[in-house]
Amino acid sequence: MAKIIATISPATEDLEGIDVGRINGSFGTKEDMAALARRIIGKMKARVLLDLPRSRSKKRTNSYTDDELIEVARKAGVSLLGLSYVRSGEEVREIRQKVAGCDIKLISKIEVREAEENLDDIIKASDGVMIDRGDLAAAVGFEKLPRLQKRIIRKSNDHGKAVIVATEMLASMVNDTEPTKAEVLDIANAVSEGADYVMLSEETAVGRHPNHVVRTMKRVIDEVSEKYKAIILAAGSGSGLGSITAEHHVCLADIGGKTILDTQLDALTRNGVHEEDIIIAAGKGDSYIRERVAGTDINVMFNPWYESTNMLTTIWLVKEQIRNGFIVVYGDIVFEPRILEKVIANKNDIVLAVEEKTCDEEDEKVCAAGGIMTLHADYALLPEPRHKCLPVDDAYGEFIGIAKFNRQGAALLGKEMDRIMYEQKFHSYLMTAFERLAAKGVRLNIEKINGCLWNDNDTIHDLKKTREDIYPGIKQRIKDINGRSERTQ
Repeated sequence: MAKIIATISPATEDLEGIDVGRINGSFGTKEDMAALARRIIGKMKARVLLDLPRSRSKKRTNSYTDDELIEVARKAGVSLLGLSYVRSGEEVREIRQKVAGCDIKLISKIEVREAEENLDDIIKASDGVMIDRGDLAAAVGFEKLPRLQKRIIRKSNDHGKAVIVATEMLASMVNDTEPTKAEVLDIANAVSEGADYVMLSEETAVGRHPNHVVRTMKRVIDEVSEKYKAIILAAGSGSGLGSITAEHHVCLADIGGKTILDTQLDALTRNGVHEEDIIIAAGKGDSYIRERVAGTDINVMFNPWYESTNMLTTIWLVKEQIRNGFIVVYGDIVFEPRILEKVIANKNDIVLAVEEKTCDEEDEKVCAAGGIMTLHADYALLPEPRHKCLPVDDAYGEFIGIAKFNRQGAALLGKEMDRIMYEQKFHSYLMTAFERLAAKGVRLNIEKINGCLWNDNDTIHDLKKTREDIYPGIKQRIKDINGRSERTQ
């Protein structure tokens, strides 16, 4: 779902519902900017984007250099730097050297003709791009802007980089209380084309009712955004469960009046995932799964190579259907809906549900630091599959088989899956792709789920625990939540 960036001036009231507050580095003192950044982070609970004017020739009230503003950004906790008038990837790389050692992302503003000519290099060098449609239209001609916007968004999506659409999205609402129909369609088109962020400028910096503008933009985004798709991986053979999986996947095992699959579908729908957005990836006994979901809008996909491939190949087969963001659920796990709620609420692009624990040899073990998945110091020396061979004493915890990918995360995973498939490593685990992304510096965020109930079901012992302990506990927690909801209505 697209997010909202709002330009903040000293006169702007505290805003609710924004994801990023933008500060224009062309105006105000360094002290003003630092104070605004603190207010955005503390009061508005949002990240901060500081625009570097660079070669700006238009009106500005200060003459600070890039280096001076970068120092402001470092000290004030700024997350993003907007680079004005970028013409080449080399310019971005020069700025990146100046922010080395701090976690500041670089957003290149596409607003001059040279940027169009060097678009691929700029996108590769940047953490994201902003389409500044005002200056860009003047540079290339307004009639070329629609096609160019689509091209920039598509290329950014393909590279897994954030893309921001800016300029006059709700310009009439600087003074008016209602948007024009053209503005509504403009936002809708940008989101539908694949924009990760849409931006407000004068509407919130100097407008008469900035919070109303933010709410208006969010209403449009919510209406047109594609909801999360979900893929349940149920194509494995389940050899450790004997006769229970003789004809079908373990997801159809009864755990107390419901199958594992039933509980997973309940958890997904409770968290707002619609039936038509659910894909069950089946293999052995797919006809039993189709029979189970007959009469619903749930999609069942068959992996004909399920006996010689692993779950990564199964996801790769449907990657075009989930390219705008998705949730993945291992087909053998039972979990309380709260886990999925926590994962979805985490706004990061890639989120893994992990229980911090002492692991055993068969767990999908992960290392982590600061809420981010990391690689073991001797990762390169570990045999395949490395996450299984990770020393148990060095593991942070276990990946439980639930993850979420926003649009950017899905693009990054898709490219990594392509590489693994081209290498003909068809039996790769999903965790293998996670490790390869982590090795490239991609942030895989950990959502710790300690205290939540869940269990995988690889063996008869696991299934017995689920039936006697885990699932009854989940049912009781759901009953308690429903009871509290009824009392508050």
